[in-house]
Amino acid sequence: MGLAVFLLALPVAGQVPVENGVTPPPGGQAETVVAESSGTKLVLFPEGDLFPVYVADPHRPGNAAMVHQYERSTVLGSGETRTSLKGGGRFGVFRLDPATPEGRSWQVSIDAGLDALFDADNKMDNIGWDGNYGLTLTTASVAPWSFKLGILHLSAHVGDEYIERTGRQRINYSREEIALGAGYRWDRGWRAYAETGVAYKELTEEQAPWRAQAGLEWESRPELFGGRAAWYGAVDFSATQERDWRLDTAVQAGIASKGPGGTWRFGIEYYDGRVPLGEFFQDTEARFTFGLWVDH
Repeated sequence: MGLAVFLLALPVAGQVPVENGVTPPPGGQAETVVAESSGTKLVLFPEGDLFPVYVADPHRPGNAAMVHQYERSTVLGSGETRTSLKGGGRFGVFRLDPATPEGRSWQVSIDAGLDALFDADNKMDNIGWDGNYGLTLTTASVAPWSFKLGILHLSAHVGDEYIERTGRQRINYSREEIALGAGYRWDRGWRAYAETGVAYKELTEEQAPWRAQAGLEWESRPELFGGRAAWYGAVDFSATQERDWRLDTAVQAGIASKGPGGTWRFGIEYYDGRVPLGEFFQDTEARFTFGLWVDH
């Protein structure tokens, strides 16, 4: 009931569909053009992004509150029920829009986020947290293809309460990488993507430089709750050299609403793969998740 009331309170104007990878401003807000020459526009601090974050990617920057129920996990001394919080997102710095509709837009953004995992079966002990930040260059047009180039940093930590209870010490997992991604949107509701990253700085001998990722996303037209929400589904596959290319899989589905503050997603996820915390990259888990995700 509470979810229905919240969705009905959102403005219908916020339900602007994503076209060819270009996310319009939430709620139809007007953006500030700070410079214009021969039809080319420079927009400062634009809303949305030309290359949206991957919906089912457990490592993506964004805001989220999640409850996890585990089928199996190799994390030492952890319970079967955990919660996690994410804070951050991708924040536009500036965007160049072309003079003609067929031209290509370019955007520079800052990625920043904090991911934390808590053990609900052990007094909500903090198991660990990751801090990440980076700079991304994205581009898209009315054509199906969009692209992303990023320089990203991740620093991983183990929770003090978890260390005290289990004796598990930090291995000092840290990673700085260059990432290249491509997206293909052949219909307004569908996007496929692929990305690869290579680390140029790592701090532990167990780490390895290469990773790969691919996925598929779908979103219906906003026909729920009077045009305020839509069904969505997404699958993400990833693999890393440091885990001998074991395939990690995330499947997520639910209801999405584009309104004030970005895209709100209420959904259920199944995940089988590495723990999404750098310090525990050698551990594997399988879980169901109920969550709320908010992307800028």
